[in-house]
Amino acid sequence: MKKTIPLKFITVLLLLATFPNSVWAQKKQSKPNVLLITVDDMNDWVGVFGGHPQAKTPNMDKFAKKSTVFKNAYCSAALCNPSRTSMLTGYQPFKTRVYGNNEVFRKIKGFESTVTLPQYFAKNGYQTVATGKIFHSPRGTAKEPKEGSDPGSFQTENKVGLGTPYPKNRFPHGLDFKRAGVKGSKTRSFDWGPVDVPDEKTNDWKSAEYASKFLKEKHDKPFFLACGIFRPHLPLYAPKKYFDLFDEESIELSTVLKTDLEDVGKIGKNWAGQNLHAEILRNDKWKSAVRGYLASLAFADACVGHLLDNLENSAYAENTIVVIMGDHGWHLGEKEHWSKQTLWEESAKTPLIIFDPSKSKGEVSVRTVSLIDVYPTLIDLCDLPKKQDLDGNSFEHLVSNPKGKWNHSALTTKGLGNHTLRNENYRYIVYSDGFEELYDHRNDPMEWKNIAKESSSKKVLKNFREELKELVK
Repeated sequence: MKKTIPLKFITVLLLLATFPNSVWAQKKQSKPNVLLITVDDMNDWVGVFGGHPQAKTPNMDKFAKKSTVFKNAYCSAALCNPSRTSMLTGYQPFKTRVYGNNEVFRKIKGFESTVTLPQYFAKNGYQTVATGKIFHSPRGTAKEPKEGSDPGSFQTENKVGLGTPYPKNRFPHGLDFKRAGVKGSKTRSFDWGPVDVPDEKTNDWKSAEYASKFLKEKHDKPFFLACGIFRPHLPLYAPKKYFDLFDEESIELSTVLKTDLEDVGKIGKNWAGQNLHAEILRNDKWKSAVRGYLASLAFADACVGHLLDNLENSAYAENTIVVIMGDHGWHLGEKEHWSKQTLWEESAKTPLIIFDPSKSKGEVSVRTVSLIDVYPTLIDLCDLPKKQDLDGNSFEHLVSNPKGKWNHSALTTKGLGNHTLRNENYRYIVYSDGFEELYDHRNDPMEWKNIAKESSSKKVLKNFREELKELVK
């Protein structure tokens, strides 16, 4: 007698056969995946951070609603290479001696065999993949952009160009770089304007698309996926539709005090580069340049949104920790400065958003964390073995409890002997010549009044000096 297979059993078999392979892969994983998204030169103008009232970053703002937003996150150095090197190695700039964009940490004695963040995850069973600018390396060729990776840090890396194509008409703004005292790479990149090109034809979108395609594939072990978006790094070129979002005449500008630099150190004043700001004012291009940054940031947000949408529609949405961060801040006229490379708030502060499906509740933390803390924090969030030699501190507990205890100031360094510490109330700066600055952020968020010489600041200064001495050994 021939046996018949029950209909219910057949139905189960059909469901099993059509169940996405990648979902099975996710179910078998014991560790969460990591998606690291870095946005170059992104200051706190992202909507949720409130840095500029006209910023249009709907994708990051939407994602922030379900994530943990770190409103007071700071870089270890306000320049691409030292900042990224510090975050990805877990070591402070004054240890690696990577202060500028030309140093390569693996060529520095004692750091040749450094285990970087992605390498540590690979050692613990992760597949590691990168696209776009993650490390900042001076090595490269015409076919492989200089802003690339640390060879060997990622098992797979997508070599792609940066940002967007250049417009046909460059430098139409009438700025005299010689008069402004601008030299070097900035004379080739301090420009802004729309490009008549669709998103899909830009390198930043291609980076996001590469990472998106990765999320559509089957992966049998957890992954560490890094995607670097180059805008709003100079030059501020973005597809025309993002410039069309902003009316130049209506652009709001930061308030700049004429006396702002009178109470800062000689070194800090030299860093400010007032001549470029004066040249922008002479040509009446302040609003135009700010529009360029806002447009480039809006474009970067669209690229981030494309990737986040694909994560949401993937099999890995509920098992992937997401980190969205800049590498440092950026001045757009504040303290008469343009670009980064200062120790003030506008340079040191950068957005940091972390989503952990098991911990995040859509809350905000005002604890002063540092990007150097990301390495140990991801280790803890993914329950990997501790790495004992890291300079940063894990803030894993703040992801689920944003108001939790935190007794660390954020340290930012520029060059030899120049440091700033930021806690929830104050910013302290000391330069290599010994000059000190102190700002009370409770009533002076733009750091207009240096109160270091006031008698009421003695105790605060003493505490900062002792903390810095302990950190910089």
